[in-house]
Amino acid sequence: MKHLVIIAVLLIVTTSFGQVTLDDLPKPVARFLNNQYKKQEVVLEELKSGKKETDKFYLIQTGDPSAPAGYLHLGTVNTCRMGGCSLPGTPATTDHSGEYFDYLIIFNADLSVETIQIFNYQASYGHEISARGWLKQFRGFTGETELEPGKNIDVISGATVSVHAITDDVQWKTKLLQEMIQ
Repeated sequence: MKHLVIIAVLLIVTTSFGQVTLDDLPKPVARFLNNQYKKQEVVLEELKSGKKETDKFYLIQTGDPSAPAGYLHLGTVNTCRMGGCSLPGTPATTDHSGEYFDYLIIFNADLSVETIQIFNYQASYGHEISARGWLKQFRGFTGETELEPGKNIDVISGATVSVHAITDDVQWKTKLLQEMIQ
């Protein structure tokens, strides 16, 4: 009997390792996920990229554990003003002394962008990129084509730096997720 209890405890500990509840996330992210998935139970499992990233990727599970509902990316983008840039290939920084914004991307199970939400905009200019209507243009992005502000991404007067920063980051994080999954 004693061995069964030990095995049960070990099984519970190992299966819950790496899982994150909505209570562990920033409140705006938890609210967004609750709205996105309505009243379904959402279980997140952190994915390891093998790289030192401050950005987080999670597998989203709802209902059927054999089929993921999608993937969640939580990240910070430093704008190219006081805080430097978060450009593809450069490590993200936790130094928030400059201007930055925090955002999330929800990817479908096929690794295409489902939705993007900016939940903490701490830059002086460019907050217009937080508009849902503007962010919708990333929906369906798979990384097969290049995103280019002024060509297939609308530019916003007064938000040039932010437009380029989020466009570059969405491309970079889509590619990184695809590398992690494949």
